[in-house]
Amino acid sequence: MQTKIDFKQAMNILQSQNITTLGVERVFLHDALGRVLAHDIYAESDMPHCALSNMDGYAFNSTFKDAKSFRILGVNQAGNAIPTLPLDAPFAIKTFTGAKIPQNADMLVPIEHCTLIQDTLSIETLPSIGQYMRQAGDNYKKGEKLLSKGTRLNANHIGLLASLNQVFIKVFARPKVGILVSGNELLELGESVSLTQDIYNANGHLLLAKVLENGGIPKLYPILKDDKAQVKSNIECALKECDMVITSGGASVGDYDFITALCKERTKEVIFQGVRIKPGQHIVYAQFNSKHFFGLPGFPNSTLVTFELFVKEILLRLLGTKLKRTTFKIPLSFDIDKNDTRLEFRVCNVRNKEGSFSIDFKDKKDFQSAILNNFCPLDNAQVGLCVLDSAKKSGEITEVILL
Repeated sequence: MQTKIDFKQAMNILQSQNITTLGVERVFLHDALGRVLAHDIYAESDMPHCALSNMDGYAFNSTFKDAKSFRILGVNQAGNAIPTLPLDAPFAIKTFTGAKIPQNADMLVPIEHCTLIQDTLSIETLPSIGQYMRQAGDNYKKGEKLLSKGTRLNANHIGLLASLNQVFIKVFARPKVGILVSGNELLELGESVSLTQDIYNANGHLLLAKVLENGGIPKLYPILKDDKAQVKSNIECALKECDMVITSGGASVGDYDFITALCKERTKEVIFQGVRIKPGQHIVYAQFNSKHFFGLPGFPNSTLVTFELFVKEILLRLLGTKLKRTTFKIPLSFDIDKNDTRLEFRVCNVRNKEGSFSIDFKDKKDFQSAILNNFCPLDNAQVGLCVLDSAKKSGEITEVILL
């Protein structure tokens, strides 16, 4: 067990873990939204299969491009079989958007670029060969890789898969994540405040939403009292029922911090305990019963930040994909004071004005670990974590992690 390590060490440890996914499922296309693709997808044929019209116009052969007029032979709609254009005279076939380009035709003049008198066509602006057409294989060619294993499927991917006639999709199984929150002072939603209980279980529901947001299956257990035996038995139960377990609270060094006490009993299974960061220095990562276990601090800010920095690294790999953080190097327009020697992840507003990024701390009440509303800006700014290894002066560059 490693203790009080720095952030880089902690990330190296997490990234070096040998993570095994939980198998593959075959699901209906609509149910694949948000799931992680378990195999590469390749095109089975060219798309489009043949040249198509991109405009409503008239198809003809370039051999007759200098002809003064063309005789219109017929109408070609989308969905029709490919018609044949004779080559013994200047003929044209009216061809609508999405229709197959007639055989022997290599030019398409839009309707607005020509004049029609009865069934005779004269061209005002001559197109180039192939203009206004989509050629066979323009979308993709047979054998071309279209989606990669490990892709989190969004609505765009669903549309592409539908175009490939993929009715059922192979995706990685979703891990079940047990969430346990402890504290005698905690109330569940809907309960009334009393003299001894006056804090609602924000962390439990925050973690449930975070697990859902990232693709896992959360199981929120009833609030635990500050009782060592109850904490131990419920963690054992969650380890049996789930693929990963997250606790919030009880990870510090007080008399009622039973996650810390549990780690002392099972030191061989604890990978690291304590990281020199602010907030969240008391985080624990262990592999109890070969299951991934994270003991997160109880303050809401600390819970949220440590989930983003640490838990997601393992959770996403269990899902078959990888954590890809969006980070920026942003010049400061003000000074930032910092007295703590720990690496700090300070919540900030991230603003993008015409491609120029800036940060500020507008409406941030304080940077204490209990102020969750700091992550919910009133002006719809994006939320980020300003990474501070020391105090900063205006004009200096700072790293920002976008949440």
